[in-house]
Amino acid sequence: MHTYQETVKECLKLQGKGAEVEEIGLSRHGNKILMTTLGKDGKPVLIVCRQHGNEPTSTEAMLEYMKETLNPPTKEHSLIKEKTSLHVIPVANPDGAMIYERLCRNNKTSLLTTYAARSNRLYRGDINRDHKKRKTTEAQAIFSTVRRIQPQLIIDLHNFFPAYRYFILQKAQHDFCPAFSTHPKIKPEVQKTCHKLCKTSTEAAKKAGGKPAKINGLWPGIDGRLLMVNEGVLETYYSLYHNIPSLTLEALGGFNLCSRGIEKGKKLHKAAVHAIIEAFVPNEPQ
Repeated sequence: MHTYQETVKECLKLQGKGAEVEEIGLSRHGNKILMTTLGKDGKPVLIVCRQHGNEPTSTEAMLEYMKETLNPPTKEHSLIKEKTSLHVIPVANPDGAMIYERLCRNNKTSLLTTYAARSNRLYRGDINRDHKKRKTTEAQAIFSTVRRIQPQLIIDLHNFFPAYRYFILQKAQHDFCPAFSTHPKIKPEVQKTCHKLCKTSTEAAKKAGGKPAKINGLWPGIDGRLLMVNEGVLETYYSLYHNIPSLTLEALGGFNLCSRGIEKGKKLHKAAVHAIIEAFVPNEPQ
């Protein structure tokens, strides 16, 4: 698992291989929020990783995916740079990530203590509930970036604790789940696109050896109900107020004991993201 500083170094290495790396803002404690861009002329797609500092799987997955895209193992990977402008924020919450690093280093990774790293300060607030009011500098950085690059799709990557399902103490039966906001005021065509791409990601996860939950099915206490109606959630805010299809991919890994499940979660995130991009962009190079 890369530390925040190691992640910065990895991004700079990608810069030497053809990627563009830029600072899009600063965290609450003044740490740089970086964005790495691959490709210039295709459909702009934004991938946001690690809004929650205790969820490292997305960072690890996208570091690998960007390396593979710049050194393509397949023809399909090589076309990604031609068909998209792929913008990746590998760590949207540097402060939370650094709190998590300290907990791991000191071997203090209980379910309660790792929750401290969820936001940018101990046990307080949530960046992923702040995209409407934008009180945090992290949400402000994402907003200004969206306004500037005007993505046609936003993918927000998360991971979940592998030992228990939320709300009930029950062993998880899945290792991946796509989700999108069902806020009733989001335009039907936006929700239709989100649902279609979530379905694509589910099939990709299955092919990669995963056991995905049904769409919007990660949290058993609210299966089948309205999901993410809070307008401060990234997926809801940008789908509702900017008409940008925005979806969440949850994969196994991290959150507790630091590295549990990360390798499986990385594989599923990479497969799902790649399938979504292939489905979303044109079939022919730009």
